[in-house]
Amino acid sequence: MTIEKLTYRIASIPGDGIGEEVVKATIEVVNKLAQKLNTFNIEFTHLPWGTNYYKQHGRYMSEGYLETVRKFDAGLFGSVGHPDIPDHVSLWGLLLALRSPLQLYANVRPVRTFPGTKSPLNTAVDGIDWVLVRENSEGEYCGQGGRSHAGQPWEAATEVAMFTRVGIERIMRFAFETARSRPRRHLTVVTKSNAMRHGMVLWDEVAAKVSKDFPDVTWDKMLVDAITIRMLTKPQSLDTIVGTNLHMDILSDLAAGLAGSIGVAPSSNLDPTRKNPSLFEPVHGSAFDIMGKGVANPVATFWSAAEMLTWLGERDAAKKLMDCVEKVCAAGIVTPDLGGTSDTQGVVDAVCKEIDQLASHRRTSPAAIHPVELDFSSISGLHPRRRHHELARMESSDLTNGEIGSLTAHSPDESQFVGSSSGVYFIKTVRRAFSESLDPSGASPAQDFPHPEDTLVGSEDSHHHHHSVSRSANTSPAALQDDQSPCQWAYDPAVAAVLGNAPPLDTARELMMMYFKVWHPLFPFLHGPTFLQAMEVLYSEDRQDSAHSSSPDHRNACWTTIFQCVLNLASLVHPDLHLPLESRIESPSNMHALLGTLTSRNDLLSLQALLACQLYLVARMSLRTASTVGGCMLRSMLHAGLHRCPFRYRELTSHDRQLRKRIFWCAYAIDRYLSQALGLPLGVQDSDIDVCLPGAPETHIPGMYNRAQNYRPTLFPEQREHYPHSSNNQSLGNASQRPSPAEETQQNRRELAFASYVESGTLTGRALELFHKSIFVRSVRRSSVLFLITDVHKWWNNLAIETLQGQTAANAASSSQTATTTTPNAFNFAPFFTVLYQHLILLINRPSLSLNPSTPEFCSGLQTCINAAREILSALTTQQESGQSFFWPGFLSAAWMSGLVLAFACQLRQYVLSKGIQEITKCLSILHTMSTQWETAKHCYRALSLLSRNMHETNATGEPSPNKRRKVDYSSSARPRNSQDPTITIMTDHLPSTHTGPTSPGEEEQEEHARRRRDHGANTTTNIYHDNTAATGQIPDLNDADFDFNIVDLLQGSNFDDLTDMFGQQYPTF
Repeated sequence: MTIEKLTYRIASIPGDGIGEEVVKATIEVVNKLAQKLNTFNIEFTHLPWGTNYYKQHGRYMSEGYLETVRKFDAGLFGSVGHPDIPDHVSLWGLLLALRSPLQLYANVRPVRTFPGTKSPLNTAVDGIDWVLVRENSEGEYCGQGGRSHAGQPWEAATEVAMFTRVGIERIMRFAFETARSRPRRHLTVVTKSNAMRHGMVLWDEVAAKVSKDFPDVTWDKMLVDAITIRMLTKPQSLDTIVGTNLHMDILSDLAAGLAGSIGVAPSSNLDPTRKNPSLFEPVHGSAFDIMGKGVANPVATFWSAAEMLTWLGERDAAKKLMDCVEKVCAAGIVTPDLGGTSDTQGVVDAVCKEIDQLASHRRTSPAAIHPVELDFSSISGLHPRRRHHELARMESSDLTNGEIGSLTAHSPDESQFVGSSSGVYFIKTVRRAFSESLDPSGASPAQDFPHPEDTLVGSEDSHHHHHSVSRSANTSPAALQDDQSPCQWAYDPAVAAVLGNAPPLDTARELMMMYFKVWHPLFPFLHGPTFLQAMEVLYSEDRQDSAHSSSPDHRNACWTTIFQCVLNLASLVHPDLHLPLESRIESPSNMHALLGTLTSRNDLLSLQALLACQLYLVARMSLRTASTVGGCMLRSMLHAGLHRCPFRYRELTSHDRQLRKRIFWCAYAIDRYLSQALGLPLGVQDSDIDVCLPGAPETHIPGMYNRAQNYRPTLFPEQREHYPHSSNNQSLGNASQRPSPAEETQQNRRELAFASYVESGTLTGRALELFHKSIFVRSVRRSSVLFLITDVHKWWNNLAIETLQGQTAANAASSSQTATTTTPNAFNFAPFFTVLYQHLILLINRPSLSLNPSTPEFCSGLQTCINAAREILSALTTQQESGQSFFWPGFLSAAWMSGLVLAFACQLRQYVLSKGIQEITKCLSILHTMSTQWETAKHCYRALSLLSRNMHETNATGEPSPNKRRKVDYSSSARPRNSQDPTITIMTDHLPSTHTGPTSPGEEEQEEHARRRRDHGANTTTNIYHDNTAATGQIPDLNDADFDFNIVDLLQGSNFDDLTDMFGQQYPTF
């Protein structure tokens, strides 16, 4: 079974001189590494920018170069500079033209004595190990200045150094964070404030201010000229160094020379906010004197590529690459600049040979994993975000730094989270402050100091159990390759007594396909291939004798729960395929008995089982039980830290990261639905969530500005730009690893329904928070309502379903031996999302229907709700006529509210009565169909039938009977009647007695509008229907009315016939 691997797209910009040689060599080595490890894919696309391009086109880069670069995850740069072109032209035309607009404000240069080199300093006995941080966007290289009086003796030139507080603060924070991550935790700030009395003084002031936020980092300040002497005489006193653009440009080259050779020095141009791709380059120049001779030293570019892999999150691969490079250099296989005799290709071949000797990569088994403390120390993660698809932004200067929580991973699929309010961060701060005295070597924390979490959280039996979890408990794809696959599981008898036994194989196969066709696209909390293999194991012949294992294995209970809920879910939308009585879940309320078992651990399999339970309960409309299960599950998810983005943690596998995200957002979406349906507070607030939305750019991935484009679809059209495909003579990557267009299309479809539904849940939660908070804190601002409505329309308008018309997806599950049935037609989710959208519109406007009917808010809200109700009924009719089941209980709520809105509008004479009767009849038909599935639909049907009968009587007699009018006195008073009727009581009689008339032009205009509306309603209603009802005594047919019936289509022109294959073949492939 294949493991889902991430694919990184890298822009290759060799530039000038030996840049082409060293970049080509590095691509060969990195491709070899990726092929050997088989844990990620990497693709290099050649961009032919440089002096040759400049000579041909008059510019160093093509038009729209920033948009081109932003489509990649990172860039590998060679060098810039040519003897024929002035250096300032080439530098500003290429490298600086990328650094500034992309805000690559942090240039990081690690400097250490490399194998095969030797420091020329006698004072560096143990070699040099520094990290130099260079401010990369301001200072002397900001491009401000000019020349005047050209050719005159008094010709003048200015080069202005610009320093901003935000620029200084962000580089200082980055430098302090870098120093904190190193063992010595010491930072040296380079300055020249004794002579530069403005910019450098501000530099010093900001450094001092930022240092207060890092009490665990020691720091000092030194003039730039003085630090050159310190680098020579006391190299061991330095660790992390930060300086301005010009100062560090000079000092970094000096440092590389002092470490042994500039030929091995790497460089990283970083955007720590990860909004843009970062650029990695060797420090050496274009070296035209050796270009074409084949002796260029590629080690610096190898090291830069290793830094790139680390930034992308592939730390293990980066370490292996550097281990191989260091072995080659230590063996004396180096180029002439380091005193060797090898050429460039010789070094490449030697490194590739070392890579070949690496052991095949295998995942560490859970039993062998020791708990690893994971702190939320990502720099970009500290930037506040209102919604998780928004890009990170710098903190305001008046915001204080807060504490951060801690997550401990006991195994790849099980973790424990302790939040910052517990004091865990402060405990770690104190421990670091005493680290030197507790552990003088500084190599590791004191062994006797307990884990901070153990001093805060009470001991539990399960805590020690986590360290000895059975290896069979892991179900990730990596584990499926070993003995951790679900090959030893059987139905748990205790769970089977509550949920039923496994059905025959043929029945299970049909139901499995139906589940992954209908439910999985919206709620992909299961991993399809894992489920298929577990199902194959369950029904294999050699397992039949152990169908009911007496083993108390927690995994058996979870898998039994998942299977029974999945199969029973599918049976709800497949009425022609009946489950045997012994396989049915008889009473959903019995699931309470499983909560103790399923919540005893916080692993992914337990959460998947709880989600399966909850989804089944929701589908059965056991909403209160589903809410109870959801409450337990949400707490388990919080304990496991699933509300924190898994892409922060390099220790987690890519499979576990993806699955954690999917599990969390499925639970989130169901919580939003239940909160709205039951009128309860939200289970988890958006402000507590640090997980990026599915389909949105991943802002937390270590070392990538936009990984989301590689393996998941984007929610908005502007994010769906295809990566540029280089021609055969341009691509330096491995073309065989590039997915085909069909595979890319399938990948983009997989999470579209899921991402869209989660986004609708976010909007639903905002509506609940706005309109339905406690009346003591409720404050509904018009601007907030407008923003919400705008976002709802934007969500709907950006559902680019037209891009999926006529597309088919490949069957990615063909390798499964269980998927032998004929593939059913794809499920059409367009009516589902239409109902979601219109129900949101109705939900937002419904509160205005409780206002006085004479107010403009009521009038506008009612007409908007009428339109939404009609669209909902049209979509449900499409769902019904296409033969698709009403699988989601939200359909019932939407249909019921639509019927009520139409009945209410007809009762107030604000909607044409015959149209309303016809559409309510349609609604009754839909409710009748739903009543076979949900008992609640029967009550809705009965209530709406009573209202419909009242409307029939009104249509037949011209006015409701007196006894009916007394029961709905408020509506009766609000209903417009003929002004000639002496029994009419005008609307103003129901206003408070203190109201004696309009007090402002606005109120006078409002009352005039209400009067015209009443008159118009009375006249039009009477004229249209009186003759027909008097003559026939029956409800008039809309086709007989004498007015235009140009009713808008369901989606105002969208063609549902083209959407029948909206999601391709619904096999469990992700």
